[in-house]
Amino acid sequence: MKAIAVLLMFVGVILVVQGYYTQTQTCPKPETRVLMVPRSVFEEQTNPEATLAAQFKSMFDDASGWPKRG
Repeated sequence: MKAIAVLLMFVGVILVVQGYYTQTQTCPKPETRVLMVPRSVFEEQTNPEATLAAQFKSMFDDASGWPKRG
């Protein structure tokens, strides 16, 4: 019984190694793309307090609690 388990484990290891080896040879290298972030988005991320306060000011000042559209 132990011999069958060892044989199955050995065959499984060989199949995993073979699959990894064939995958590394057939898969293409991933393409590297460089994307530029617009300056306004960068400024919002570096100084979020000013834009958030202006954006949600009506939510805390108005009686209804819903921000105005537009």
